[in-house]
Amino acid sequence: MWKVLTGLVLVVLVVWRPGVASFGGAVCGTWVVLALLQVGLLLGAVLFRVRVPLVVIGIGGEVRTWNRPHLRVVWRTIPLLVSVGLTSIKAPVRRRLWLTGLTSVVLSTAAVGAVWLGALVWADGDQPFLRGFAIAGTAVLVNGLWPRRGAGTTSPGWFVFALPRVSARTAAEFEATPLVNKVSDALEVGDLDRAEAIADELVERHPTLLVAIGARIAVLTLRTKYGEALHMVSSLVGRTDLGPRDMAFVLAEMASSTAIAIEGGQLPADIGLPAAKRAADGAMQCGYPRYRCTGTLAQLALLENDHAAALVLANQAKKTSESGLARADALATIARAQMAAGDNAAARATLVEAQELAGWMPRVAETTARLNIA
Repeated sequence: MWKVLTGLVLVVLVVWRPGVASFGGAVCGTWVVLALLQVGLLLGAVLFRVRVPLVVIGIGGEVRTWNRPHLRVVWRTIPLLVSVGLTSIKAPVRRRLWLTGLTSVVLSTAAVGAVWLGALVWADGDQPFLRGFAIAGTAVLVNGLWPRRGAGTTSPGWFVFALPRVSARTAAEFEATPLVNKVSDALEVGDLDRAEAIADELVERHPTLLVAIGARIAVLTLRTKYGEALHMVSSLVGRTDLGPRDMAFVLAEMASSTAIAIEGGQLPADIGLPAAKRAADGAMQCGYPRYRCTGTLAQLALLENDHAAALVLANQAKKTSESGLARADALATIARAQMAAGDNAAARATLVEAQELAGWMPRVAETTARLNIA
């Protein structure tokens, strides 16, 4: 979609009185409307009490990260773009998300409309900068309005136009989100008993919902019951009611559960490694973003004794982590790779942050114990 729109923008700019000012306006229009779509989501989240667990500012390498309860803010090298993650903690979930998406769409549409008026109506003479801004901004807005939901991103237009018409199962997944977030909140602070109780309640209420099963798998993993977690996720692979997006998440979870089961000695490597690689490849083929797989890929590289690749991938996982637990897990992998390479001093330095984030996590605690013995 965006490729087609980019081509149309270039054609219009070339045909309709091209110039440096119009192309400069197009660049600014692209940046501003992209930002407005995300700012609109933030504003809507505040107005309608939707949680924002992640805000990423910029592109490129990670410069600094701020971790707060229920919020992670990441500042990257080039602060040009903003991306926002949304989740809901209060019912009615779909209505709140719909209103949040609508806020983004209305704000961005109003801004683009105002620029068009400035370019064509209010201005006395030709305004190439505003014209370029309006053309490119319109293309970005149309792309944002297009209902699109994948394993890596959801457009504001999907919340507005597609969310009210989702299937019964998808609607149930959304309505179960507040309980799922309670499980996540408990896990973030290491309250496994509370997390397990809520996850059990979720599965009892919704035995077939992916979010409920996923919450249970997360608890089992942090209880070091890797075999049970793998069995549970494996049972999902044969389901015929899952679309590509859902299957991407299932396969990604299967790859992760398989890798950690091998690492924990609960699955033979000669059986698990090929299966984990196939699952990771399948997840990415279904649209799962590769950057979200780097933590699992790092574990697999470490299991194959490829310490250099494991270190590179784990550092990528650390930089793109979307929660404190995910970052701590990536740091544990980095420390293990450093230990395998014989650099125990670097591993100790790496584990300092991991222990601050989640020293109770099994992989962090086990890595620390191994390092202390060494």
